[in-house]
Amino acid sequence: MKFLEEKFVPFAARIGSQRHLVAIRDAFVVIMPVTIVGAVAVLINNIQGVFAENGLNVMSIYNGYTNFINSTGISDVMSAVNKGSINMMAVLLVVTLGYQMAKGLNGDGIATSVVSLTCYLGLAPAVQTLNNSYSWAENAKNVEVLTDDIASGGIAGAKLDSNGMFVGMLLTIVVAEIFIRLSKNDKLKITLPDGVPPAVAGSFTVLVPAILSVILIVAAGTYIERISGMNLWTIIQKFVSAPLNSVADTLGTAVLVSFLTHILWVFGLHGANLVGAVTTPIFTPMLVQNTAAFENHQAIPNVVPGVDLFTKMGGSGATLGLLIASLLFSKVQAERTVISISIAPGLFEINEPIIFGLPIVMNPIYMLPFIVGPVVLSITTYLLMDFNIIERGCLSIPWVTPPLLSGFLVTGGGFRATIYQAIGIVFLVLLWTPFVLMSNKQNAD
Repeated sequence: MKFLEEKFVPFAARIGSQRHLVAIRDAFVVIMPVTIVGAVAVLINNIQGVFAENGLNVMSIYNGYTNFINSTGISDVMSAVNKGSINMMAVLLVVTLGYQMAKGLNGDGIATSVVSLTCYLGLAPAVQTLNNSYSWAENAKNVEVLTDDIASGGIAGAKLDSNGMFVGMLLTIVVAEIFIRLSKNDKLKITLPDGVPPAVAGSFTVLVPAILSVILIVAAGTYIERISGMNLWTIIQKFVSAPLNSVADTLGTAVLVSFLTHILWVFGLHGANLVGAVTTPIFTPMLVQNTAAFENHQAIPNVVPGVDLFTKMGGSGATLGLLIASLLFSKVQAERTVISISIAPGLFEINEPIIFGLPIVMNPIYMLPFIVGPVVLSITTYLLMDFNIIERGCLSIPWVTPPLLSGFLVTGGGFRATIYQAIGIVFLVLLWTPFVLMSNKQNAD
C-alpha cells in the first residue's frame, strides 16, 4: 500500500497530466456529442435487426419498420447524419485536437485547427478512378492497367473516418508543435497598422508560420511516400494501429484498464480521466469500427470497447451494488444519509457523492469490493462477448444512461446483454453486502 501511494499514484498522475494526452482526451470529449448523434442515427436505421431471422424472428415487425423508415425518408436522414458524424471522425478529431493543442501551448486555436486540417487533407490519398471499360483475355486472373489510364479523384472516404484517426492524431500533434512555435517567433510575424480589422491583422500575424508549416509537413509526408512506397495511412495502420489493436483487444487489457482505473480512484485520483487519457485514442477508433460493422450487418470485430460500460454500473467501482446493499442492510445513520442522497445520481452513473462522502477513498473496508467488482465484471463480460454469448458493444451512448437501458442501447438492441447486466447487478449486491455489514459492525463498535 505504501509503495502504491508513494510511487505508483504520483507516476500515474504525471502520465494523466501529460499535455499531449490531455489534449487528445479533451478533443475526444468535444466530439463525443457528435459521436453519440451518429450512433443514434445508426441505431434508428438498424434497430429492427432485433426482430430479424437471426434475432427474435418476428419478420412482420422487421419488415414493417424497414418499410416505414424507407418510405418516410427517415432512413435517408439518418444516413446523412451518420455521413457527417461517424464517417467524418478523423476530420473532426483533427480540428478539435488542433484547438486543444493550441490551448495547452497558449497558441491560436482556430489557426492551428485550420493549418492541421490543411496538412491532413493535403496528404490524404485520392480516390483512384478507372476508365469506364476494359477488356482482357478470357479466364484471366490478373489484369494490368497502365498508370496513364488512372485519374485521381476526390479524397477517399475511408481516410476521413475512423481509419484516419491515428494519422490525424499524430499529424496534428506534429503540426501544432511546429506551427505554434513558429507563430511565437516575432521575426516571422507580419504586423499591420492599428486601423486594420483584428481578424485581418490576426491572419497576417500567422501567415508566414502557416505557409512554412504546411509546406514543411506536406513535403515531409510526400517524400516519405515517394521513398517508402507507402502513404502515412498505410504506415500508421501497419506499424501503429494494427499492433495496438492486437494488444488492446485482449482480456489482459480489459482487466488492466479496469484495475488501474479503480486503484487510482481509491487514492483520491480520478481514475477514469487518468486512464482514459491513454485508452481513449485507442478504444474510440475500435468502437467506431464496431459501429460501421453493425450498420453493415457484419460481425462486430472488437470486444474491449464494449466491456467498460458493463463494469461501471452506478459509476466507477460499480457502486450500484453498494447503493442497494446499503439500503437493505446498513444501519449506520451517517452512511444511510449519504446513500439516500446518492441514489438519484447513482442511477445515472454519477457516484462522486459516495466515493468522497461515504467515503470509499482510503477506506480499508470498501476499497476491496470497489476494485474487485469491476475487475470480475470485466473478465466475465469480455469472455461472454468473445464467445458471442452476449452481444458486443457497437454504439456510443451518453455515459449517464442508466443500467439495463445502457446495456440494451450500447449493443444495438441486445436482449442477452441486458439480461446479463441485470445478473451483474445481483452479483454486485451480493459482493457489497458483506462489506456493508462489516462497516456496520465497525461503526457500532
